Amino acid sequence: MRRPVAFSRFFTQFGSVFGLALCLICGTIQSVRAQTTQPVSIEVPLFEGGAGKDWYIYSARAYELQGKWDITAPSNLKFSAKLEVNVAPKGKEQQPQVMWATLTLPNSAPTSAIIFSNKVSKQKDYDRVWTWDDGAGHKLRIATDHRGVLSGWFKDGDNPEIGIVGHKPNPVYVNMYLDPRITDKVRVRVLEGTFFEISNAFINWWPLIKNGDVLPLNDALEKPNWEGDAKWGDTFLPGSLDGFKDKAGKIYGLPQAYYAYCIWYNKKIFREHNWKPARTWNELFALAAEMKKAGIAPMAFQGRYPGYAQPLYDAAYYHLAGAKRWDEKSDLVPGAFNCEEGVESIDIVRRLATECFEKGAMGMSHTESQQGFFLGRTAMISCGAWLKSEMLGKIPEGFELGAFNLPTVENDKADPTAVQVHVEPYLVMRRSAHPDVAVDFLRFQSARAMAGAFAKMQDLPSAIKGSNEGNLSADLDDLVKIVNAAKTTYGTIPGEGYPEMAQVYRDEMYKALVGPESPKEMADGFEQLAQSVRNRAEHPDVVRVLHPWKALTLIALLVGGAIFAFAGVGKRLKNVTPRAAQLQRMGWGNVMLFIGPSVLIYTVFVIYPSLRAFDWSMHEWNGLTNMASMPFKGLLNFRRLLLESDSFWTALGNNLFLMIVIPLFVIPLALFLSACLSRGVWGSQVFRVVFFFPNLLGGVAATLLWLHVYNPQGGLMNSALVAIGFKSFQGYAWLEPSHLYWSLVPISIWGACGFNMILYLAAMESIPEEYYEAARMDGAGPLRQFWTITIPLIWDILAISIVFMVIGGMKAFDVIWLLANQQPVTSNHVVATRMIETMFDEFKVGEATAIAVLLFLMVFIGTAATMKAMQRESVEM
Repeated sequence: MRRPVAFSRFFTQFGSVFGLALCLICGTIQSVRAQTTQPVSIEVPLFEGGAGKDWYIYSARAYELQGKWDITAPSNLKFSAKLEVNVAPKGKEQQPQVMWATLTLPNSAPTSAIIFSNKVSKQKDYDRVWTWDDGAGHKLRIATDHRGVLSGWFKDGDNPEIGIVGHKPNPVYVNMYLDPRITDKVRVRVLEGTFFEISNAFINWWPLIKNGDVLPLNDALEKPNWEGDAKWGDTFLPGSLDGFKDKAGKIYGLPQAYYAYCIWYNKKIFREHNWKPARTWNELFALAAEMKKAGIAPMAFQGRYPGYAQPLYDAAYYHLAGAKRWDEKSDLVPGAFNCEEGVESIDIVRRLATECFEKGAMGMSHTESQQGFFLGRTAMISCGAWLKSEMLGKIPEGFELGAFNLPTVENDKADPTAVQVHVEPYLVMRRSAHPDVAVDFLRFQSARAMAGAFAKMQDLPSAIKGSNEGNLSADLDDLVKIVNAAKTTYGTIPGEGYPEMAQVYRDEMYKALVGPESPKEMADGFEQLAQSVRNRAEHPDVVRVLHPWKALTLIALLVGGAIFAFAGVGKRLKNVTPRAAQLQRMGWGNVMLFIGPSVLIYTVFVIYPSLRAFDWSMHEWNGLTNMASMPFKGLLNFRRLLLESDSFWTALGNNLFLMIVIPLFVIPLALFLSACLSRGVWGSQVFRVVFFFPNLLGGVAATLLWLHVYNPQGGLMNSALVAIGFKSFQGYAWLEPSHLYWSLVPISIWGACGFNMILYLAAMESIPEEYYEAARMDGAGPLRQFWTITIPLIWDILAISIVFMVIGGMKAFDVIWLLANQQPVTSNHVVATRMIETMFDEFKVGEATAIAVLLFLMVFIGTAATMKAMQRESVEM
């Protein structure tokens, strides 16, 4: 009996030892596997803006190629080598590139640095063929393709070619892609937690920084740069690293482009008149006066972007008040806006608008103003470093571009060499798969050679010291001198700042440009708005009651409208009878079979998200952090909108303008045209097509067409009015914010009359001709026939068209958004644009969804009440 026990114990012990050994072996194998290099892939979704697709793709390819490669050949040929590759691009794909390498042959010392020449193969994706010949019989050919494969052959004298393959000990592949809609896609990726390595998308990064999702780069910046000759952080130009630096000094973003602001000028015009660049604002105003005497408009300005005036205001304030006070203004310290320096800064902006800007500047987009400058219509323009890059292909041959720094003041309290800079950094996600590799890639991308390639390809300054010299065109020589001479910078606010101030600055800059308030009155209003923003940030749950009667009126109208619209609905439903008594009622199973799938899809994609929006409207959320952690705020967002928000009531007033004023022009004209066509006027078939044609273009295309029609300089509208004798319309700014809504009347007539005309015309042509004949026999004229026959018989169609216009007026978005260049001032907002601004610029999703809920209630109840009010007894024909 003991033997089986011993035998069993033996096998038990043996099994334990064997299992332990097996685990050790497997662990060893696993350890070996872990040490075996595996390809690493990092994902870099980028915004497709002014930087350019070609350079970004080449940057990724160059990073994959760069580094040490083990070159191997068939073992029987006894050949092996190590190749260390450094790529220094010289331009775009079709231009030559250079590759340095060192080659180590068996039993030989490494060669000195050898330089390859290259030929671009016909394949896409930046395939390359690199060749080297030392003149002593040694030849090397290497081919690289878009998959990161390195292959080729080595030839030694008369010996046969040896096929070789390159293997990278630590291969890294960069999945870099660009998309103009990358912001939305990145936001979704962040919400679902599938983090990429690097991005420069325009999202609100600060909640992610606070949440620990973004990697601080201070430690990496203390290490050597890619070339190994300096500390990485010291290789950036002044101010470059301030864009995403918090108050504790942690740096989260690294820039590529260096968007310095300056005054650009036409060197040829300056040379012909012996004019010199201005150093101070007074010199600039004196220069502008000389230009006017010579019959030349001094300065172009992008007036439909009032925010373009902020760099001018900031420059004046910085030099008048000094760097410390400028920082206080950025932090909204009380008294920073209505001080003496603030008043004088507003006065400088006002003088620029009245003494320097060309006529009609306030109605011009950035493209129109910049194109006018390059066409020689003005001598100067204020813009960022992107000016030439943005206008490539539109600059006349031989144009000479110069630049001088934004002017200072006589008693300068700051560094006169300071330059105003804006950057758009790349950020690394801490919870991505390979954040360390991502940092290494940014180190490579900020190497002088790569930054120089970026500068040359885009003709745009890079943020890396020493990368701009020799890589930018001669037109940017002045800008490079300004940047290199700068000892400090300003313009970028460290830390999160106050997102709501973007709208405040836009509004106040527009007022500073056009008035009518005095600079002192404007500075006082500026101070009040800034302190309101500051107080709201410090006390987010406090609501000031500013509009109690408006709120009560709107609530009463909604409640009254709902009662009026839906009173008696149940009774009317009971009185509904089937058309054919012989029809049998369908069973619930068959009903669900027919409508179940549609109801399910509609519920999942429409009803459920709508209900979630109602839920979000009672929470506070930034749109990026965990949705489960949204604090519940109850009706706070609604109270703030209805009781405190000036912008909401301004936007609602603009919607009422579109609902009431626009139909007063469109509906009577559409009725008149349809009546004329229905009575058979000459050319009626042609007119039907002509009047309806605008509806074939679509809202966006039609709006873009009207942007050109309303161009102050050379637009069809002004040219036609001046040609027939209205000289006052020369350079008239139709799309200036104060003129915008009345400018919508011609657009609406042109775009909406055709659709309503066809709607009315179809109804009119269904009226029997006998009715009109009988009326004529009774002595009724055309006008009486119209009111007693036509209107009653088309009343239902007329009611439908009015409902369409009410809905369109409340839901208006695309026309306003485009005409205001996606940056409306508060006086131009409608409810929908205000909702977009609140969500994507101020990052207040809860308040934005509260606006959406109010908009839904107003549209739904307003539509139902209008339809009920328009109901009449049917007129039998």
